[in-house]
Amino acid sequence: MSVDELLGRHAVDPSHLELAPPEVTRRQVGARLREPIVRPCTVCGDGYRTAQVVTFPEEGPRWADLCREHAIATMEPWRGPSTVEGILADLREVAAELAGETGASARVRTWTDEEGWRDERRT
Repeated sequence: MSVDELLGRHAVDPSHLELAPPEVTRRQVGARLREPIVRPCTVCGDGYRTAQVVTFPEEGPRWADLCREHAIATMEPWRGPSTVEGILADLREVAAELAGETGASARVRTWTDEEGWRDERRT
């Protein structure tokens, strides 16, 4: 779910949130997170781990400080490969693309403790 959906689900009043600049950079978010102030999670009141800006139609941009649990609730689910073989297939595909674009040779090899190099078995 999005941050604004989360805030709506928990009936958070945007007028009670701290004003945020209209255009926020990663640097500004990082600076907010490094401040010595411990802010409460906008939803539950626990200590916050992340900060995002949500723009409300009537209230404008506001800071939404979220604890770990509520930040995770707003993250997109992982859509990448979930097996070593799938990850290696993606890496090999990207390496082949780069090799085609640059003319450089690219090869992906993996090491496993049990078998050595995956493409060159131990004897």
